[in-house]
Amino acid sequence: MNKRRIDEIGIRYVESLKLYEEYAARIRNLIQDLVEVEGVEFYAIEGWAEPPAELLHILSTLEEKDLAGVDLVTIRVLLRFPADVLRIEELVKSEFDIDSSRSLPSDSGTLKDPKRFGYPAVVYILSLSRSRSTLKEWAKYKDLNFRLEIRTMLQEVWATILPKVTQTVGKNSEEEFTRELFLLGAMLEKADKGFLTLRNEIKEEALLVPPSPSAKKVEQVNAETLFTDEELYTLFRDNNSLLVHWNNAAVNAGFPEFTPDADYLRESFKNLCSIFRASGIDTISEVKIFLDDMDSEDKGFRQLKTLHDTFRDNSKWRVDPFSALFLLVLNFKWDRLKDKDLTALGIKRGSDRISGID
Repeated sequence: MNKRRIDEIGIRYVESLKLYEEYAARIRNLIQDLVEVEGVEFYAIEGWAEPPAELLHILSTLEEKDLAGVDLVTIRVLLRFPADVLRIEELVKSEFDIDSSRSLPSDSGTLKDPKRFGYPAVVYILSLSRSRSTLKEWAKYKDLNFRLEIRTMLQEVWATILPKVTQTVGKNSEEEFTRELFLLGAMLEKADKGFLTLRNEIKEEALLVPPSPSAKKVEQVNAETLFTDEELYTLFRDNNSLLVHWNNAAVNAGFPEFTPDADYLRESFKNLCSIFRASGIDTISEVKIFLDDMDSEDKGFRQLKTLHDTFRDNSKWRVDPFSALFLLVLNFKWDRLKDKDLTALGIKRGSDRISGID
């Protein structure tokens, strides 16, 4: 493709980048909520819009006719066991429209071919279903599609390492190298199935050993209750580094430095309690899981950076550490919050307060 055409596409993409980044975040949250409701165990769910520089590089290698194959938003679901791939596929088929011509489901001939090369993952090219795209909060994304990659953790290892290895292969050793990769891919696939077999065997053995009455009693006693404001406050008080961490994350993401007084901080904490409960994060364990998830691979920081970059006029924003977490809950749990009365719950007021709206 000629440079002028590449530049034209690149400029249009940069102009719409915020929309694609927002779409990636919304779709990622939606898929996570759907997966959690189904009870599928996952390692991570990631989502991103293609960086402009990477898009330009991709375009430079393509012909004009291949533009339809460029995916601007990607969501990746990383699973522990291959059997869970089928459960995600069933979920996808019921919730989204599928571009079958560009998708690679698990029952495709390519993945079932015993002579295939490598250890490829399941891929779907999806768009919003008609019923979802007619909803007001999704309408602006109705013409956008996204690429969904469903991988086990071992497939992710393969996909990550393979490009770094293949780029150093010379012509003379290419045939032998290809054979070795074929063997390694087969070994990883066998390992994936082996772990699944072990998990199923352990489950079957567990079913043969009924829990004792005393075990049931302990389980009931240890059942976790909904947190109180005081319990949540104790969590942050005993882990003061959490507040320092998220305050620094907000500043590093670009939000203005802000030192709240005690009253402002107290109000921010109350708003955080409210949005945790409204989003279904209502035990201390669930709060800890959410905080760990936000800290994993700088997920929370990257989202704060996206929020900062999305809202250009953010000089009036007042983001203290509790407010930073409030924004992350609002974003990552939006699909659980959107149908609730956010005004009555005080969440809209809390959001306006952070953005400096009186």
